[in-house]
Amino acid sequence: MRRFTSVVAAIGLLLAAGGVAHGSQPALASGTYTVTSITSFAIDPTGANTFIEQTSSGVFMGSLTGSFEDEITAIVHPNGRVGAQGTLTCACTFAGKSGSLEFVQVSTGDFASQAFEGRAIITRGTGDLAGLRGVLELHGTVDPNGLATVTYEGRIHDHP
Repeated sequence: MRRFTSVVAAIGLLLAAGGVAHGSQPALASGTYTVTSITSFAIDPTGANTFIEQTSSGVFMGSLTGSFEDEITAIVHPNGRVGAQGTLTCACTFAGKSGSLEFVQVSTGDFASQAFEGRAIITRGTGDLAGLRGVLELHGTVDPNGLATVTYEGRIHDHP
């Protein structure tokens, strides 16, 4: 019994000191990110749909700060609905720690209003952000030049 108590006490001390990997409580994250330049753009009308491929760069502000690059593929349907997916890589800071985060983004919107909503899922982090995971809800608009402004809100946590 004495040995079991010692083992339980040792595990408790390791957990308290952070010596054992475990997930952290999710932290709220919110802010905006803005596309500041489009680095490549291609349109391919295929049948009734139009495919758009775009790479761009921009900045994060809010809980996440830093610069990003993304690659997006969008499909504009004849009824004006738009579906898009892509990847985004941010050289950023979160909660005082720096590194890079990789996101997968999926969104839907309306071509006429240029408004969209979706999700960005953190799939990988490096540097001090290694192990971070999270899901951000996205709400955005696209201006006449194709530059998007997006509001994000969600939770980010450390994944062991």
